[in-house]
Amino acid sequence: MTIDPSNQYLCAMERIYQPGIYFAPLQESTDFVYRKAHAYYFGGIDKYFSPYLRLQKDGTLKKSHLRDSAPENCSGYHLVPQIMAGNSNDFLFLAKHLTDLGYQEINWNLGCPYPMVTGKEMGAGLLPYPEKISEILNQSLPQLTSRISVKLRSGLTSAEEIFQVLPVLNQYPLSEVILHPRIAKQLYSGTADRGLFQKVAALISHPLVYNGDIVNLEDFQEADKTFESVDNWMIGRGILKNPFLAMEIKGVQLPGRIEKTELLEQFHGEIVSSNATMLSGHSHLITRMTKFWEYFCFQFPNPHKAFKRVKKSVNMSKYEIAVRENFSQLRNEE
Repeated sequence: MTIDPSNQYLCAMERIYQPGIYFAPLQESTDFVYRKAHAYYFGGIDKYFSPYLRLQKDGTLKKSHLRDSAPENCSGYHLVPQIMAGNSNDFLFLAKHLTDLGYQEINWNLGCPYPMVTGKEMGAGLLPYPEKISEILNQSLPQLTSRISVKLRSGLTSAEEIFQVLPVLNQYPLSEVILHPRIAKQLYSGTADRGLFQKVAALISHPLVYNGDIVNLEDFQEADKTFESVDNWMIGRGILKNPFLAMEIKGVQLPGRIEKTELLEQFHGEIVSSNATMLSGHSHLITRMTKFWEYFCFQFPNPHKAFKRVKKSVNMSKYEIAVRENFSQLRNEE
């Protein structure tokens, strides 16, 4: 599949203010198969971020991580690979590996909230230790030619932790900082703290990107009015639920219902066929596609029923029947 920008709706777009939209990385969701298909059928994304690369205990990278960042699998759109590292040795190994592949910007994950990561003082687990963050940046950045950006949360257990980290980040030549204003212990519960984001914006010396709780156009418009100094926005689950969201934000006139349904069906077909060539056995493929439908179902009249049909599939024959029924209801939607 070759991405042809000429068939994207974005080509006719003309606006004075054009927000930059970044697609957030989500493990098991935004792999290279998804990213390439999304860029081809929908577009509107200025930067796609890959799920993080992380060294295994034996010091190697998983084959799936190598495949996900291989340039031949990531052509046709702007990818920023993300790394997970809790020390300078791992940071340098991963960053140099990606730089050698030709990537000019690398993102460091200081925001993963899950205990299996934070318990090892990685992701948001590093936020209570600003001295360790400083040590890693101090030892790593002088040895790298690629730009380094950081994605972080407001803290591990307290939002006050961010104010200990900011002076450290301000010391180093980072390309940008992406803040999701929740503490890790919240995971995705509650609401993003926009008041805290405003405080950080007044103190940070780097370009600041907003991330959190933008799931539709109205959410973006409200945040855009609130944060007048923000030019770039990272969105994850909102785009997974609505692949057209970046287009909507950028003012692109969306296709009509019939053409929109056709695009969604072609997009789904590309995801299925591409995954089928990599995964061994139908059970693995159904598992992967069930994960896909956790978000994709929101494009259908009754998301709960659409997802339930797919989840009950015990083989590919049942899966295909469930998918046909879902798209049939979408076509017949009044």
